[in-house]
Parts: sequence; C-alpha cells; structure tokens
Amino acid sequence: MRTKLLVINFFKHILILATFFAIAVYSFGQTQHFIETELMGGKIVPNYSVNFPKSTIQSAIAINIGTLNTDTSSWAKYYNFPETGLAFFGSNLGNNKIYGNQFSISPYIQFKLNNKPKPFYIKLAIGASYFTTHFDSISNTDNVAIGSGFTWDFQAFLYKSIYHNNGVHLRLGGGYSHASNGHTQLPNFGLNSGLISIAAQFYNPKNEVKEPSSNVSKRKSKNLFLNFRQGIGFHELGATAEPVGGTKREIYTSALSLGIIFNQHLKIRSGFAYRYYEQYNNYIKETENTDFIDNPTLSSSNVYFFIGSEFLMGHIGLDVMGGLNLYKPFYKEFNTVYEKNEGVKYYLKKLFTTRMGLNLYLLNTTKQPTHNAFIGTHINANFGQADFTEINLGYQFNFN
Repeated sequence: MRTKLLVINFFKHILILATFFAIAVYSFGQTQHFIETELMGGKIVPNYSVNFPKSTIQSAIAINIGTLNTDTSSWAKYYNFPETGLAFFGSNLGNNKIYGNQFSISPYIQFKLNNKPKPFYIKLAIGASYFTTHFDSISNTDNVAIGSGFTWDFQAFLYKSIYHNNGVHLRLGGGYSHASNGHTQLPNFGLNSGLISIAAQFYNPKNEVKEPSSNVSKRKSKNLFLNFRQGIGFHELGATAEPVGGTKREIYTSALSLGIIFNQHLKIRSGFAYRYYEQYNNYIKETENTDFIDNPTLSSSNVYFFIGSEFLMGHIGLDVMGGLNLYKPFYKEFNTVYEKNEGVKYYLKKLFTTRMGLNLYLLNTTKQPTHNAFIGTHINANFGQADFTEINLGYQFNFN
C-alpha cells in the first residue's frame, strides 16, 4: 500500500511538471525571442516566531527564455503586449545544513505598467521547485518550512527599466518568492524570501519588433459558457507542522459552473462543487467517532458555492476562485484535533475555500471554440491555509 501511494505521488509530480512545460511551450509566440540572465540577493523572511532557523544572505541566479508578444490579432493586445517565458531559477538559501539549495522551473508573464521610454514591469511566475534539503525526522528536524523535495513555486517581482538599446535591456527589480508543497507532505509552513534583482535581457537587434500602440482597438463581446471539471487531489491529514509521515490520500472534486467570457479574455463564473475527502472517511472509521460513524461518506463530504475568474491567454488560463462552504461537517473535528483555531480565525477557515492555479486548453480560447477541453493544476486552501494540491480535467461548452 505504501509503495502504491509513493508511485501515485511520483506520477502526480510528473503530471504537474509536464503541465508546466506544456504551458511554457504554448506561451511562446512567433515574434521576438530573448534570453535574460538575472542575479538576485536577499533574505529568507520568517513566517513563524518560535525557533525559526537563522540564515545568511540568500543568493540566486535565473535564466529566463522568453518572447515579446506583439501580435495584434492575438490575446497579447488585451494585456498591453506582455513578455512570456520560462524561468530557470537556482538559489542558495543561506543555510546549507537546514535549507540547502532550491531549483525551480516556472512559466511566467511580465506586464508593462506604463508606456514610458523606461517603464515599470510586473512579473508573475508559478511553477515547481526542488529542494536539495528538506525536513527529516532524524537528520533535519529544524526545517519545518519545507517538508518535501518537490513544492509549488510562486514569484512576484516589480522591475524598472534602466537601459534599452541595440539588443540589450537592463532592469532593476525587487520581489517576493514563496515555496509550498500544498499540504501534500507535512510539515508545510512554506518558505518566503525577499529578493532584489538586476536583469540583463539579450536579443538579436536585427529581429527587433516595434511594439504596437497599446491603444489598438479591442473587440468587445460577451459569451455565455458552461464549465465542468473533475479533480483529484492529494494531502496528508494534520496541521501545518504535524503529524509527520502520515499516509497520503485522495480528495475527489466535481464542479459545475455557468459564466460569461468578457472580450474573449476574462472569464467570470459561479457554480457549485462537491468534494469527498478519503482522509476524513478513514479517520472516522479508525476512531469510530460517534458523531460521524453512522454515515462516514456523507460526513467526509464538502459542498460549496464558488465564484471564480480566469485570465485567458490563448491556450493558457490563470485561474483564481473563492468559495463559501455550505456543508463541511467534519471540519469542526479536524480543527479540534489538529489546528486548534478559535474565534474569527476558526470561522474564516471553516466557511471559506480558495483555489489558484493554471489551466492548459486544448484549443486556442481566443478563437472561441464551441467545445474545448483543459487540464489544470491548482493549490487549494481553507481561507489562506493550504489544504491540498490538485490535478484537474475539464470540459467547456460555449453557447455563442
């Protein structure tokens, strides 16, 4: 049984990484390509107060391979012709014994915030990281931030252009880096870093493409759609820090929603979803909990109403959702045994569910196909605290 779960977990990570690679390939347009090197320095930011391990300066380097999207007939004009690409990131975290090194691969998008000669940019990246050192119950008990080798990786940076001429573009920036395994392996406090950066982008000046005006006319439309997805998630049962070494079990989700696509590139939807937690069912049967044992399947269920938005970029969708739990009876027991939250903090996590991730569509969403299919990978949370990592398959029907 343990071997089976390890194999499932291994293939889960392979599927996530394959999705990221596919997203990155689709994000490259047919315009100006570039390579960018980035040097970074900063510090790990403590996210818990007791016995947080000390660390020195964090140093990092990134190689970004990307494209300046300037096709006025595509999604690019709706986002002011952003840069998209794939970032290869390596970092020494300032404490080799406890944290080791971090290596990540992340698709990213970089938006221009103004159209001045030396503009500001904001860069958002979401991908996967590998840590050479993580929590070990014998040799590394101090690292409760990173409980597994593989994690999610999130980065958000703000840049200022300082030089741009003859195939070279220099930028100064600063931002935030976060790694978390989405509660798939405990402990999982997550690791946060503040970093400053100097980036040098290189491209062939002979292939330089003049950026179109941001005032290119944008077609206005509203299209009604129906969306269905089926998800399978993984996590360990417990609080952020413990118990360690628990069995990983699945969470199954079915969701149906109705919504509107505005101007071909912004999806707003609402609907209902049903979840089933194998962890809860197993706990109820093992403990023979009198409050839930009469119907463990129903007690392990979760029904919620949700509202979501998705930013469409051709074959890619950046997906964000917030939901209200209508039925989740076991959460009170879960909180009593593991989380021990009280007052407002308890009710926020009991009532609200959140979800964020990426979808990869089979057909280009800009062309508004009647039928479309997608695969996605998401992290789910109870309010702001990670609950599980999920892989999804879905279908969308456009009425217009």
